Amino acid sequence: MKAVLKISFWAILLLLAGLIALFLILQTSHSSWLTQQILSRVTDNSIQIDESHYQYPDQLTLSRVTIAQPNDSVIAINSVQLSFEAQWRWPKPLSITNVLISGVNLPKGIPDKKELDNLMQRWQPQHIEIRGMDFANNDFIARDIQLTYTPKAPYPEGYLNIDSDQVYWKGEAFDNFKARINYVEDKTQLDLVSFNWRGGEIQFIAEKNNDDWVINDALVRNLQLSEPLFSQPEPPPLIPLLRKITSIEHLEIKRFSWQANDFTLNQMHLQLSNWDLRKDLWTQESPFQFSAESVAWHEQLLLEPQASGQFASHSIQFDKFTFLFEQGQFTTSGKLSEDSVHLDELEIKNLEWSIEDPQIHDAVMNSLHALETLEIDKLRVKGSQLIDISTDNHWQVSNVNAEGRELVLKKGGDWALWNGSFAASANSLSAFGMTSIKPYLETDTTDGLWHVRQLFVPIKEGLIKADSSIDLGLASYPWQVSVQAYGLPLESITHPLDAAVGWSGLADLSIDLSGLGGDELMLKHSLDGQVKIAPHDVQLTLPFSPKDKHTVIIPEVNIEANRGVVKVSEIQFVSQDLSGSVQGSVDLVDLEGGNIKFHLSTDCLSLSSTLPKGRNQISMTCPKAETQEKH
Repeated sequence: MKAVLKISFWAILLLLAGLIALFLILQTSHSSWLTQQILSRVTDNSIQIDESHYQYPDQLTLSRVTIAQPNDSVIAINSVQLSFEAQWRWPKPLSITNVLISGVNLPKGIPDKKELDNLMQRWQPQHIEIRGMDFANNDFIARDIQLTYTPKAPYPEGYLNIDSDQVYWKGEAFDNFKARINYVEDKTQLDLVSFNWRGGEIQFIAEKNNDDWVINDALVRNLQLSEPLFSQPEPPPLIPLLRKITSIEHLEIKRFSWQANDFTLNQMHLQLSNWDLRKDLWTQESPFQFSAESVAWHEQLLLEPQASGQFASHSIQFDKFTFLFEQGQFTTSGKLSEDSVHLDELEIKNLEWSIEDPQIHDAVMNSLHALETLEIDKLRVKGSQLIDISTDNHWQVSNVNAEGRELVLKKGGDWALWNGSFAASANSLSAFGMTSIKPYLETDTTDGLWHVRQLFVPIKEGLIKADSSIDLGLASYPWQVSVQAYGLPLESITHPLDAAVGWSGLADLSIDLSGLGGDELMLKHSLDGQVKIAPHDVQLTLPFSPKDKHTVIIPEVNIEANRGVVKVSEIQFVSQDLSGSVQGSVDLVDLEGGNIKFHLSTDCLSLSSTLPKGRNQISMTCPKAETQEKH
């Protein structure tokens, strides 16, 4: 027993002597050599140091350190400061508590990551800080990195702070980069990531569950992007990362702008909550707020749009949506879905819209055509003007004032006034080659019965009045219409003849018709009523005629319809230098079985037209005349 105690005493004494000797050597000029020898035995890399300094009791500083790498590159470090803690346990009597690295350059990244992992697991430092690190690795470059890492078991989990003046990644610059990362293998938390990109400021908080990323909160400010950036062969590096995000709990975007060939968004503000990127637009459950300075599409400019509401299952609810467009102010609220629109209100003031681009016309018409349902609970239009010159059928209406209540304008894909009341007036209306001053319309539908109470259309030399009704509550849609028109331009009602004749004059028109409108076959079988046309002040212009105009008296034209059979009573034109007639009948069910003939002739010319076949014939009967036919 005495021998054991004696041996232990001498062992402790030798250890103390060794430690004292080591301490004394570290205080001399030989400390660098000693440190170099120790490092060469505890690492696999070729490490060279110019100077080392030991500060009692637990700090060792290495200066001007170079580490040769297997790929012939060199890691240069200005200084490494190590803090130790004695554990008095074998085989690790010492542990590293803190590591401070200043001024490190990694021109080719970390070539031997495995060796770094081995060092970390062997020494298990409690805290690592890196100041002023430059890092480059293929398409990733970072300058002046400030990094702190507090590891926890199992490695490499831990808390990581990263700050860098500038990061280059795949050609994109990210300035003032900051990251606060709580790394856990299956549940990593990004307490903060912020950087400047393309003039914008981006910061967010996120967490990772297995392979899915969730953005807890994100703020984007002053970002300006354009379509060419995303049409490059290789998109910006952020885009692939966005595909790994499954949901956004809260997102706020301020002063965002987007430029594309036919679409521009300026100074947008947007807030979203609970946005699921795995779902499409119509299946979101998210409140939103939106505003912008302007939105432009094909030179159609919306100013100061503002909207707030809720994305709900298969619909978007607008609490309020306002914007300025073509001098007009729009205010609306309601609900949109993929194929329906239900507006609680729609108010339009002082609109002055001229549609010149056929693409705009088609976009509006296609959007309306795609709707299955269109409902407006309260409609008000004040002092507005519409002009459409984008197609051959030009029309315009000025100073429109309109009001509607409980309107159902489209149901089941069919247009009609299915419910509600509507009244409209205007200073002028130009359409179908006619201009009306102070037209007025009043119509309503109650319990499925649609009435046009008043249609009053003053025209240049006359007037059009009409009233009608249709029972939309019955599948057969029984209807009736009554029209009285005075001073109609004659050419507006002779167009179906499709004859090479110029018509000048006026006509008075009386229409009393009824039938069933459930489908085309019902209409053909059920059309009943009478149409009377009384032309006056008629002059005709004929082809190949030496006379400019021929004065003609046309008696009243009577057209009768009985269960789909339309009959035109024969009439004879009266004139000094020509003769003409109209007569015939046709069954709408069998159009090939009948015809209505129009004939006109002079001394040298014979002209005829047959309806509904649309066959026209012109014959010259004077000497040297030729016969022309067109089908």
